[in-house]
Amino acid sequence: MAGIEFDRQMFTPEAEAQRRAQPPKAMGAVFLVLVLGLAGFVGYKIFTQASQDNAIASANAQVETLQAQLADSQKRLDEFQKHHKAVKPEPAAPVVQAPVAQKKSAPAKPVYHVAAASALPAQQKPLVYAAPAASPSVAGPNTVAIQSELSANHEAWQATTDRLADVVGVVGQQQNELSETREAVNQLLSQSRRQALPFELLRGNNRMPVGPVTLQLKSVDSKGQRYSVCVYFEERCIELKDRVLNEVVVFVVSKNSSPLELVATKVLRDQIVGYLEVPADKQQ
Repeated sequence: MAGIEFDRQMFTPEAEAQRRAQPPKAMGAVFLVLVLGLAGFVGYKIFTQASQDNAIASANAQVETLQAQLADSQKRLDEFQKHHKAVKPEPAAPVVQAPVAQKKSAPAKPVYHVAAASALPAQQKPLVYAAPAASPSVAGPNTVAIQSELSANHEAWQATTDRLADVVGVVGQQQNELSETREAVNQLLSQSRRQALPFELLRGNNRMPVGPVTLQLKSVDSKGQRYSVCVYFEERCIELKDRVLNEVVVFVVSKNSSPLELVATKVLRDQIVGYLEVPADKQQ
């Protein structure tokens, strides 16, 4: 086929004209969109401001209404208090009986009057004014509150009195216990008050009085540091056999007597040295 030639100039102006016409249309659409957005924004601002103004006006109206109602309630309360205020009853005026007018009649006969022996004029009896009793209806809520408070105070006072009585009983019991404890402590102190009586015993038949008893040395072992002692009390011997150095030997000479303590501090060849602890009241 032969090459077909097209007239390019026929198509070129239209394309260029379309290209040139398109930018103004796009700008117009953008401008229209901006105008509509601005108009919507302005309308929204106007609507928001109008809504706020309406809300403020409504709130002010409600506040004024509440203030008016509060003033009305205060006024009614004042009127109610004035109406129900206790009014003191006025004292009743004393009733004075009017003297009965005597009928004057012309006596037909002479009338004799008997006078009293006293020449003093007759004294009228003074009128005694009796205060009207308080009506039960006059007693207001204050009287009821005072009576309830008095009752509560009386109950509290009674409870306090009972509690004090219990405390006094407990204190008395504690005092008795303290007295008993004090006596026991004094007895223990009297028993604990002891005195050491030193002695030196020689082996043999010699007896040495030490406090309430008499001691006699029976045997001595200087190597083993041992000894034996006979304790005489009322001619009876209590033999302490095979005791060592510094040993505390506790013994009782009678049934109801306090215990005695014997300690040897030195054990020599034929002699021991030590002390005897006795209660202070048993010392001779």
